[in-house]
Amino acid sequence: MISYKITTGILGAVIFLIILILVRRGKLQEKYALTWFVIGIVVVVLGVFPVILDKIAKFTGVSYAPALLFVTAVGVLLIQNLYLFIFASQNEVRIKELLQEVAVLNKLTADLREEITLHAESTEEKNAGKHGGLTGTHGPIGDDQKPASPANISS
Repeated sequence: MISYKITTGILGAVIFLIILILVRRGKLQEKYALTWFVIGIVVVVLGVFPVILDKIAKFTGVSYAPALLFVTAVGVLLIQNLYLFIFASQNEVRIKELLQEVAVLNKLTADLREEITLHAESTEEKNAGKHGGLTGTHGPIGDDQKPASPANISS
């Protein structure tokens, strides 16, 4: 039969290993991993030295030491759950602000594109009026083309 000290030691090592793998793969940030590493250390320490849990239970007035362990675990999980809800709420507010900023930037971009298009059209109309109605249908001058001389353009 395996001793509970060995079982809790293995459990703590498994927690460490899982947290390390999650951090290396980028699934868990370091600031959250620290909490889980502390939980792993507590599991190992209380498993190897159960006298500590008995003394804490006696000090707090709990007659059954494992009950204190479960109450503490539930308390830690409730606090962590509250922290995650606060974090999610803050992220929701931040996402809403970012969506509003993106909407404003998209509107500004659309307005600028429209303004550039209108400016380009008005410039083409002005240039067409200056050249006696020629709209430049020949396109831009390429590297292999020579500009048309005034003698080649018939009026």
